[in-house]
Amino acid sequence: MNTTESAEFVERRACISCQGASLRELAAGKFDEGAVGAFIAADPWGEDPTPFLRGRPWSYVACRDCGLAFHRYILAPEWNERRFSRWMSQEAIEVFEKEYRTPANEFATATDYTAHVLRIERLTRELRGPDRVRLLDFGCGYGGFLAMCALYGFDAYGVDRSSAKRDNNRYSKVFAEIEDVAAMAPFHALTLFEVLEHLDDPHGLVQRLSELLAPGGVLVLETPDCSGVHGIETIEEYRKIHPLEHINGFTPETMARFAERLGFEPVARPTVYVTNDLERVAKTAAKGLLSPLVTPTTQQYFRKR
Repeated sequence: MNTTESAEFVERRACISCQGASLRELAAGKFDEGAVGAFIAADPWGEDPTPFLRGRPWSYVACRDCGLAFHRYILAPEWNERRFSRWMSQEAIEVFEKEYRTPANEFATATDYTAHVLRIERLTRELRGPDRVRLLDFGCGYGGFLAMCALYGFDAYGVDRSSAKRDNNRYSKVFAEIEDVAAMAPFHALTLFEVLEHLDDPHGLVQRLSELLAPGGVLVLETPDCSGVHGIETIEEYRKIHPLEHINGFTPETMARFAERLGFEPVARPTVYVTNDLERVAKTAAKGLLSPLVTPTTQQYFRKR
């Protein structure tokens, strides 16, 4: 390839969840124009993608049947691989993540990981009996959650497509493909944190992963909440529905419908306390009691039917 080439895109003509063919366009433009062009140019990159994107259109659509929104045009497989291996270099990832790597954010992340571990342990007790929790984290990144699982005695495995993240992982049992971990199935729990928004075919991928999950197993999904996002004019909207990265825009409602369509039923998250602050304990307890009234989020727990 050379810099005179244009990136190739694939058009998604049907809903990525229900396969409905009736789509309405919410916003559109070109990758090198307007707010999108400015935001992409300002992002850190390894190989600069902007020469390859000149004149190429983006289009954000919603399914009229189930409501799920997504980008119509996605990078063709060869170009998506180039994005992972060359555009998103380790150096570029570190620059992007630097502003978020604060002591407060790192502490909050560790607290969240611990809460997930405790919930999953509780929800899988009847399923696994005296056995260790066997967990698969798809899109595991640098393996921080897997490392936390290992501290609690889980038999944990990860899959991540990014070679930069696999090469710099904090955990040993991380692989490139689902097939690499299939022999470890069935799993008691499956987690996808900040993953669904990146997938070309989230329905097909989760369907494949569900084959590795034991009946009654737990599925945890988490994505940015794209409620009310219908275009890209602000940096917050760009981060939520980045047309190269966040190609699917979930809301609490569309996430629930997505999982239920794949044979999962929602389950309430057990209340856990990961704090040394008595005031936070009281707030957590109150939220647990008021959970039916709390506004739903795009962090949800499900059980395989």
